[in-house]
Amino acid sequence: MRSSRPTVLWLFVLGMIAPSVAAPQGPAVLTPPSPTTLPPPLPAGPAPDLDFVFTAEVAGYVEPCG
Repeated sequence: MRSSRPTVLWLFVLGMIAPSVAAPQGPAVLTPPSPTTLPPPLPAGPAPDLDFVFTAEVAGYVEPCG
Protein backbone atom coordinates (compact mmCIF):
# COMPACT_ATOMS: atom_id res chain seq x y z
CA MET A 1 0.00 0.00 0.00
CA ARG A 2 1.43 3.38 -1.00
CA SER A 3 1.54 6.32 1.29
CA SER A 4 -0.51 9.33 0.24
CA ARG A 5 1.76 11.70 2.13
CA PRO A 6 3.91 12.74 -0.92
CA THR A 7 0.77 13.40 -2.96
CA VAL A 8 -0.72 15.55 -0.22
CA LEU A 9 2.58 17.41 0.14
CA TRP A 10 2.74 18.15 -3.61
CA LEU A 11 -0.87 19.35 -3.65
CA PHE A 12 -0.17 21.62 -0.69
CA VAL A 13 2.95 23.11 -2.34
CA LEU A 14 1.11 23.56 -5.63
CA GLY A 15 -1.77 25.25 -3.82
CA MET A 16 0.65 27.70 -2.22
CA ILE A 17 2.53 28.53 -5.45
CA ALA A 18 -0.32 28.64 -7.98
CA PRO A 19 -2.08 31.77 -6.64
CA SER A 20 1.16 33.76 -6.64
CA VAL A 21 1.90 32.77 -10.25
CA ALA A 22 -1.58 33.52 -11.59
CA ALA A 23 -2.18 36.94 -13.11
CA PRO A 24 -4.23 39.20 -10.84
CA GLN A 25 -7.70 40.02 -12.09
CA GLY A 26 -9.22 43.45 -11.62
CA PRO A 27 -12.81 43.98 -10.55
CA ALA A 28 -15.39 43.31 -13.23
CA VAL A 29 -16.55 46.54 -14.86
CA LEU A 30 -20.26 46.57 -15.52
CA THR A 31 -21.27 48.72 -18.45
CA PRO A 32 -24.90 49.74 -18.88
CA PRO A 33 -26.62 48.38 -21.97
CA SER A 34 -26.70 50.72 -24.92
CA PRO A 35 -30.01 52.56 -25.17
CA THR A 36 -32.18 51.51 -28.05
CA THR A 37 -34.24 54.03 -29.97
CA LEU A 38 -37.89 53.07 -30.25
CA PRO A 39 -40.28 54.60 -32.76
CA PRO A 40 -42.97 56.88 -31.33
CA PRO A 41 -46.19 55.06 -30.32
CA LEU A 42 -48.35 57.40 -32.42
CA PRO A 43 -47.55 59.46 -35.50
CA ALA A 44 -46.69 63.11 -34.82
CA GLY A 45 -49.61 65.48 -35.28
CA PRO A 46 -49.88 69.25 -35.48
CA ALA A 47 -48.48 71.36 -32.64
CA PRO A 48 -51.08 72.16 -29.93
CA ASP A 49 -52.42 75.69 -29.49
CA LEU A 50 -52.54 75.43 -25.69
CA ASP A 51 -50.21 73.83 -23.16
CA PHE A 52 -51.25 72.71 -19.69
CA VAL A 53 -48.80 73.13 -16.85
CA PHE A 54 -49.49 71.30 -13.59
CA THR A 55 -48.00 72.79 -10.44
CA ALA A 56 -48.42 72.14 -6.73
CA GLU A 57 -50.38 75.35 -6.23
CA VAL A 58 -54.05 75.06 -5.27
CA ALA A 59 -56.47 77.82 -6.31
CA GLY A 60 -59.40 76.52 -4.25
CA TYR A 61 -61.03 73.43 -2.84
CA VAL A 62 -64.29 71.52 -3.11
CA GLU A 63 -66.46 71.30 0.00
CA PRO A 64 -68.11 67.98 0.77
CA CYS A 65 -71.89 67.84 0.31
CA GLY A 66 -74.14 66.52 2.98
